[in-house]
Parts: sequence; C-alpha cells; structure tokens
Amino acid sequence: MRIAFVIPSLGPGGAERVASLLCNEWVGLGHAVTLATFDRPSAEPFFALKDGVAVAGLAASATSRGVAVRLATNIARVSRLRSLLRQCHPDVVVSFMTEANVVAVWACRGLGIPLVISERNQPDRPGLAKGHKLARHLSYSLASAMVVQTEEIASWARARFRIPTHVIPNPVQFGPCGARDRTDVHQLVSLGRLTHQKGFDILIRSFAALAGKHLNWRLVIYGEGPDRPLLERQRTESGCADRISLPGLTRDAAGVLRKASLFVLPSRFEGYPNALLEALAQGLPVLATACPGGTAEILGNGAHGVLVPPDDVSAMTAALDMMVSTPELREGLASRARQAVKGLDVATVGRQWLDLFTGVKS
Repeated sequence: MRIAFVIPSLGPGGAERVASLLCNEWVGLGHAVTLATFDRPSAEPFFALKDGVAVAGLAASATSRGVAVRLATNIARVSRLRSLLRQCHPDVVVSFMTEANVVAVWACRGLGIPLVISERNQPDRPGLAKGHKLARHLSYSLASAMVVQTEEIASWARARFRIPTHVIPNPVQFGPCGARDRTDVHQLVSLGRLTHQKGFDILIRSFAALAGKHLNWRLVIYGEGPDRPLLERQRTESGCADRISLPGLTRDAAGVLRKASLFVLPSRFEGYPNALLEALAQGLPVLATACPGGTAEILGNGAHGVLVPPDDVSAMTAALDMMVSTPELREGLASRARQAVKGLDVATVGRQWLDLFTGVKS
C-alpha cells in the first residue's frame, strides 16, 4: 500500500511522536510511506525515522499571524501538497492536527484519493482560534473518515461532521522494564511542552509546598516552550530551586523515566497523552489530573493511577504528599501500570490504521 502522511512539522510533540512510530511500523511491513510536512526540506525530524520513510518538506511554514499572509501560506500548502500527491499516487492520505487536516482536505479534492483526517488534541480546547474552528467546520465533512483517540471526542465529531468516525488510541513503544535503582534520592518526573495547558505551574507550587517535608525528593520537568520564563521564575521563588530542574527536551523519554520514582501529569486538558503512556509502559506509578481528554480513560478512572481535579493546587499537593509518603502505594501502582497500556503496542495500533485504510472510500 502507498500511504501519504501529512503533519505540520516533525518537531518534539506528541502527534509527531505518533506519526514517527506509525510510519516506521508501516515501512517495516513493506508499505511505501511519504511523510509530508510544512517545514523546509532540510528540517531534521526530532524523532528517528527509518530510511524507507520518504520525507517531503513543502517549505510552507506559517511566518505571520496576519490574515492575508496566512491565507497565502495555506494556498501554497494546498498547491504544493496537491502536486506531491499527484507525483506519489498514494492509495490513501492520512493527516494529523487541525491545520494539516484542512490543507489535506482541499489538496485531495477531485483526486479520487481517500483521506483520513485525525484530531490529536481536545477539539474544543481553550485558545483554538476562531479561524481554525471555521476552517474545520467548512472542511472536515469533505474527508473520507476521521480518527480520534477517545469515545468522548468521537461523540463530539459525530454530532458535527457527516463522515465515519473511528476511535484508535495512540501507540506506545515498550522496552525493558526492570527493577529501578534503589537510591536515597527520588525523582518526580514530568514531560511535556512548557505551556499553560500542561499545568507545570501547578506542579511546581505543589512540590514547593512539600519540599521541606520530603527532603529526598527532586522534581524534574523535561520539555521546552513559551512558558519557560514563567516556570523559571517560579522555580527561583520556590525556596527549593536547587531541587527543581527544567533541563529542556530529551530524545530519550524511556531512559529518563527509568530513573524516576513517580510520574506526574498536571495538565489542564489533554488529547491522549503520550508521556503518560510511556510512563505506564515503563512501569511507573502515576499521579495525573482528571482533565478533559483521555487521561482518566487511560488510567481506568483511577484503577491504574491516582487522579485529582485539574487546576487545583490543594488537591495536587495532598495527593503528591500521599504518594511520596507511601512507598507501598507507589509499588502497587507500578506493579499494574503496564496493564493500562496493554494492547497499545505499535504493531497492534498500526494494524488498526491499516485495516481502516483498506476499507475507506474516497
């Protein structure tokens, strides 16, 4: 099968991680995969891709927030993607994220190629521009099918767009899950883009409130983003700056998680968080917010991790205190962590996508 995959970029985000895992899986099975982005052709992917994945940069990144410039940019994206599709003659096109979905819809018009679009975050998330919502409203029903990660989001989509909607969760890459190092210093780890969505400001406040009580714990937040200055200021003012670190991006999420004693996901809203899946796949105990999105579903509504309300410092602090004070609780959650992601291996999820592709019609 010839598959064309469209995504805005190949940066360090969760959607990009899923795209790389799926494309590598499909190429490994003998399928021809062309991965189109809006980046320049020379842009390096953050996540490793197999040699068989053909990356095509359309050189049409957004350079301005101005309406006229953005319109011209999207017209260029549609034209260049359409030319690429005519060249590679895919049997199916799949696109990730609102921006790419809209472009792919119009690029595929009249070509007779089935298009599967996919929302990768909360569709009604705060901050989504009105222009994006309008473009989505005008475009999505023209696609062949849509993929989302939870039944809740599927219900939202089915009420708005006249296309078949399928639920396929994110895949996770499993590795060895051996015994953790027994040390006197414990790491509380979180990963994600440094934005308001991820709630790291809440986590820093909660950790700072407990730091004097739990002297053998350290907080490490991996990621990069626009909220770094705010979080660095919080860290400086916390009174325990020497025990809070923001080391930036990591290409080895599995490696840093293996060194952790506890994983925390303090998000205000989510899609289907990859960092959470990877923490569970590494057998880590988890504390997370029951925020809009797939988090509570992944954790079996509390069966596989401790859940607290989002944006609630007091609740996060109390739950954090309980978990760092109770090794038995952490060990019990760790022992059944992998049950939460059973069936989400890349081979299984990749096959679900391929089964969908064979049945979809333009």
